Amino acid sequence: MNSTERIMATLAGKPLDRRAVSPVLSLYGARLIGCPLDQYYMDPAAYARGQSAVRETFRPDVLFAPLAFASIGAAFGSELVFTDTDVPNIRRPAVQTVEDWDLLLPPDPDTDPRLLYFREAIRLMAAEHGDQVPIAMVIPIPADIPGLVMGLEAWLETVLFDPAEAQLVMEKVIPFYVQLVNGFFAAGAKFVAMPSAFASPTIVTRDIVSSFTRPILDRVLSQLHGPVILHNVGAPLLPHLDLLTGLPAMVGVIMDQRDDLARARQVVGSDIVLFGGLDCSTISQMTVSEVKDRCRVILEERRQDPRFVLSTSGPDVVWNTPPENIHAMLKTAESTGSVGV
Repeated sequence: MNSTERIMATLAGKPLDRRAVSPVLSLYGARLIGCPLDQYYMDPAAYARGQSAVRETFRPDVLFAPLAFASIGAAFGSELVFTDTDVPNIRRPAVQTVEDWDLLLPPDPDTDPRLLYFREAIRLMAAEHGDQVPIAMVIPIPADIPGLVMGLEAWLETVLFDPAEAQLVMEKVIPFYVQLVNGFFAAGAKFVAMPSAFASPTIVTRDIVSSFTRPILDRVLSQLHGPVILHNVGAPLLPHLDLLTGLPAMVGVIMDQRDDLARARQVVGSDIVLFGGLDCSTISQMTVSEVKDRCRVILEERRQDPRFVLSTSGPDVVWNTPPENIHAMLKTAESTGSVGV
């Protein structure tokens, strides 16, 4: 099986030659090719070279398009700052108050260079890797986009204390978001992973998820041209997972390393793919033996689960992660053999 066949078989719950393995190695590609991050996150050809190195070095079953959420905020006018070993961040948000949104026009995904960067990176990766390895785009859920434009704290206060204005903001964001994400699918992304801060128990209440986040997801996901995987955004998702089941286009959930995968399976049912494994930062601090031992435990626990992918949780595998730790994930999956055969 190649990686695309392995992922598609996992989605269908069919037998596998081995478990699919999906560490998030977006940032790590820059380390492999020695590319400065201000170039890596601005030049789609440089990014694509980094992901070719990821595939050649580690043979993951998914390649990820750029995880550069701040660049989406920059397309709205937020100011970026680059670092030497991490993703770009927002130095100054585009707007300060919700009233500023009245004069703010969302950027055009078909012409804005910061947004076309993502689309071109996907196109280049898809052209090179074809049907061998699926390309995944990672973008926050639509309810998180205003936080990239005005700051998370200001956006959360708006949702809490001025819900009518928050809805008006989302009326601007939703058509922009649908156009943007469908452009990713058209460029060659096989699915889109969506970190979900505005569904996380560490950020919002169940009431906000039910009354605000979930209706927006229902509306947006029904307009998308491809499958979606929700992401834990680096915190336990299980306490709110029941509020997110049955969404249109949703085929999987990436759980946090602290979430109970057996309970998550009970919540989402048998048809949804669960991704689970080691935290993207924790793996950097472990020995190879510790990585293998932890992966063995997880794989044994999910041995009877046909729709499971061994993955990392949180955002990107961090820059200083020893490469042998990443290799250990795949080697452990290979050593456990076939699934459902």
